[in-house]
Amino acid sequence: MFFFVRLLAVEHENNYFCSAAYFEKMANEKVLISGIEYKVRKLIERHRLLSDENKQLKNEVSAMKKQLEALQELLDKKNNEFLKLTLANALENKFGVEKGIQIIDELLEEIDRSVDVISK
Repeated sequence: MFFFVRLLAVEHENNYFCSAAYFEKMANEKVLISGIEYKVRKLIERHRLLSDENKQLKNEVSAMKKQLEALQELLDKKNNEFLKLTLANALENKFGVEKGIQIIDELLEEIDRSVDVISK
């Protein structure tokens, strides 16, 4: 800084403008620049923190999607079991156990034949 002041004093002798107002203006600009640098550093830090949080949240969403898929599969399996039991109970109540089993076996055979026809 001393060199800068001395340089200005020499320049003043060579008809350059050098006054207290000039030095005050330079000091104000330095404060402004320091303030801007501080705000930029804060923004960079905030960006880093938000990027880290974003990655963490994306990982959590991914894990929750996998969990949701597993639970959906389980729900579908349980619904199928429920439908089978409901059908078995309905057939048992209407026709009895032996006749219900026979009807279910016939239905399964018909389904297998239908699948074979569709596959060809």
